[in-house]
Amino acid sequence: MTDLKTERSTPRRGETGPIPPRKRRFYTKNNEWFFVTREGRHLGPYPHYTDAEAALKLYLRRCGIVRFAS
Repeated sequence: MTDLKTERSTPRRGETGPIPPRKRRFYTKNNEWFFVTREGRHLGPYPHYTDAEAALKLYLRRCGIVRFAS
């Protein structure tokens, strides 16, 4: 998992100026993993972090937010 401090303090590709406030996208509840979209939707549960991460990448690809998710 990405270090929270690094995640919040690193500019994203194409960003200029001050870095906006960011929240963690992944969280656990009752030993299951979820992720939150920019629109505030909570998607899950997934049994493992890697499953939630893969689901997020698929979600972003289907929304056209990213072309290829590795």
